[in-house]
Amino acid sequence: MTSTHIWLIRHGETAWNADRRLQGWQDIPLNEVGEQQAHNLANFLASDRFDVQFDQVVSSDLQRAAQTAAIACAHTGLGVVLDKGLRERGFGVLEGRSWDSFGGRVPDQPGDSADLAPEGGESIQTFQQRVLAAVEQLADKYPGQKLAVFAHGGVIDMVWRRLLQVDLFAPRTQTILNTSINHFSVSTSASGYDWTVQCWGQASHISDNALDDVG
Repeated sequence: MTSTHIWLIRHGETAWNADRRLQGWQDIPLNEVGEQQAHNLANFLASDRFDVQFDQVVSSDLQRAAQTAAIACAHTGLGVVLDKGLRERGFGVLEGRSWDSFGGRVPDQPGDSADLAPEGGESIQTFQQRVLAAVEQLADKYPGQKLAVFAHGGVIDMVWRRLLQVDLFAPRTQTILNTSINHFSVSTSASGYDWTVQCWGQASHISDNALDDVG
């Protein structure tokens, strides 16, 4: 059995994070706070406090994640491989709206229907399937390697639910702060994939004003 170790990292803050707006596939760049968060992350990853040498750096193709990856992993000398499968959930016509306008619930899920999708977007079930397939493809492509993977709050939430076998509609009990680090492994064998939590929610490098993922 071969294990690929993944350090899954949320992107830095954007203006839409600060305004509590639904980003989805909108390609919003980091704001000044987010850029500083990425530099703080870089200092942490290059320090003795984080004793890991990455073999690959992979990111969602949305620039808030790719920018974070480029800044945070510049010291490694590795290029950033972009992977569309690691994008945030697509919310279609709902993107740009304030999270508060949804009354505290996940947008477009009034009946807890996993296959309900907004116009132009993805159902939560489709999103989950896409994310888990993307992660398992990384394990297949980079067997036995150590990967820094930069993505989004929704992606991290889907991985957390897979690791702990949490229902899609159960309340999330873990924070997902901007630039927080989540370490897990995926082992491959003839019988399939084995997902294992290693260390979740590392945030010692993050300032107190970092934002949690809203969804």
